[in-house]
Amino acid sequence: MKTLKHLLSPRKIALGALATIGLLALAGCVVTSVYPYYTAKDVAFEPKLLGRWVDSDATNETNKYWEFARAGTNHYKLTIKNGDEVKEFQAHFFRLKAWTFLDAMPLENHDDYIPPHYLLKVSQVEPALEMTALNHKWLDELLEDHPGALRHIYTAGPDGERLVLAANTKELQKFILKHVANTNAFKEAFSMRRQ
Repeated sequence: MKTLKHLLSPRKIALGALATIGLLALAGCVVTSVYPYYTAKDVAFEPKLLGRWVDSDATNETNKYWEFARAGTNHYKLTIKNGDEVKEFQAHFFRLKAWTFLDAMPLENHDDYIPPHYLLKVSQVEPALEMTALNHKWLDELLEDHPGALRHIYTAGPDGERLVLAANTKELQKFILKHVANTNAFKEAFSMRRQ
């Protein structure tokens, strides 16, 4: 395998959520894409996402949360606070056939920066928000065995090579729909409750 041998557990990823996803991506633990996973026709604004969400297992912790705010007609500004660290994302809720997803892209902007897209499968919004990330280990192994299954590149990272999807949106959607029901393709779901 070309990435880290010891991937973080789904629970650890859930606790840090997207606030640390950029760091995880640099370590090769999270799947990133150059292109979005959605098209304009796929986007569906879900008002039930609006508000502040915390880890379902959290007690009185107030410095770790996800907050969805409306930004325009069809997307959200997602603010993730993890202690003193705050990250902001543009997020789109979208549907592919019977499945719902969230595409999140960091709002930070640099002259030479191509913001990555992160994919989360949304299994429910109420009463708890349940999501799961694409399983990096499963995808890495599949692409090692079948490199033509999806356009991708490996880029240099601090801990070795890192997988970046280079397929266009249509190709990404075809691939996701082919594997969305595969229990190995997505990690264990994490749950959040409204604060």
